[in-house]
Amino acid sequence: MIEMAPSPSSTSYPEKCCFRTSLDRNATFCDECGAPLMRCMATDECGGLLDDSGRCPVCVAPGMSLNAGSASSIRVGGTLALPLIVSNASPVGRPLFIDEIWIRGDHSELKKIDLPFQRLMSGSTGEVGLRTGVLDTEGLHRFDIIAVVATRYLWREERYAFTTSIAIPVAPEGPSEIVQNYNIQADAIGAGMTIYNPTRIQQEREAGIATHAEPIQLTLRRADTLERRLGHRGYKGSYAVRRSTCLVWQGFDKGQAPLDGPIRTVSGVLSLGRASNAPEGGLNDVRLVISQDGKIDEAASVHISRRHFQLFIQNDRFKLRVESQNGIRINEKAHKRGVVLTLNDGDVIHPLVRTQDAVSVAVRFEIQHDEVDRIVLTRRVGISGSLS
Repeated sequence: MIEMAPSPSSTSYPEKCCFRTSLDRNATFCDECGAPLMRCMATDECGGLLDDSGRCPVCVAPGMSLNAGSASSIRVGGTLALPLIVSNASPVGRPLFIDEIWIRGDHSELKKIDLPFQRLMSGSTGEVGLRTGVLDTEGLHRFDIIAVVATRYLWREERYAFTTSIAIPVAPEGPSEIVQNYNIQADAIGAGMTIYNPTRIQQEREAGIATHAEPIQLTLRRADTLERRLGHRGYKGSYAVRRSTCLVWQGFDKGQAPLDGPIRTVSGVLSLGRASNAPEGGLNDVRLVISQDGKIDEAASVHISRRHFQLFIQNDRFKLRVESQNGIRINEKAHKRGVVLTLNDGDVIHPLVRTQDAVSVAVRFEIQHDEVDRIVLTRRVGISGSLS
């Protein structure tokens, strides 16, 4: 059984019984606690399940610390290079991609940091030097650090933002030694903030005190609001589609579509096309043909590929991947095979580019607050062949 990596934020994880049940690839609910099983997109490699925030803690387990051994004193008018260590604590060898790191000081804008690396293998670390800029007043200065990380599997990717905060005491100008004492309440500086006193660390290091010999661990927290604001997850400035979002199938003949509910395939992907469905030994999860009342127009349906497109949820967005050599049309625009698209409320999928009215699938979002509660997928059959 997979042991999950330490949490970079406070959240709820699947129970061990869920992992035991998930060994049965056909299971969609835990047979012990009854919880739904939301598998990671890379479950064939990691065996992971998603936590209640939609993250696989086996694949996405970033860590951050400050290398105290490189610290030096800081006074008014000076700058400080923070030796930030980024780590990947995945227990199953899954790589983590560090896409962006940002820093923001007191009353300043976010500043993007140039990264000397991107890919971190499991158990490895990378060091980044973050410069604070000129600290022109004495006292306690707050800095927020934001990291955007990604996990990838085949042609899919999930991105997340994590944040942490540190406070740096800055001594007054002058050669005299100033002893700084801070009595700070946790709610005054923000939960999870680390007080980083480079002057004291340097003095202890020079005195041979081993108190700060090890890196200072920082507490990472998911920044879900920032993820959406920066456009990494969800529909920017609007709503999000969760893996638990219910898909409702309308206009399909009996046996062509699955039961209404979230996507529960092992891969987290639904395949749609002319071939029969998986329970019948076919390729698909949804059979897409031109038919009415169970009567299939074979001559017209032959132009639909055996596997025409795939639907899935990625980065809290409803996505489509084109599989057909003949391409596909979304609204009025045609797309080639291999293209991955974000579907929006009101979009219409036309599998047949040249005869787009023969069959289509309309997409409608039902939104509650800032989340999509249901996605209604309605198949519409136009005039074609013997069904006219």
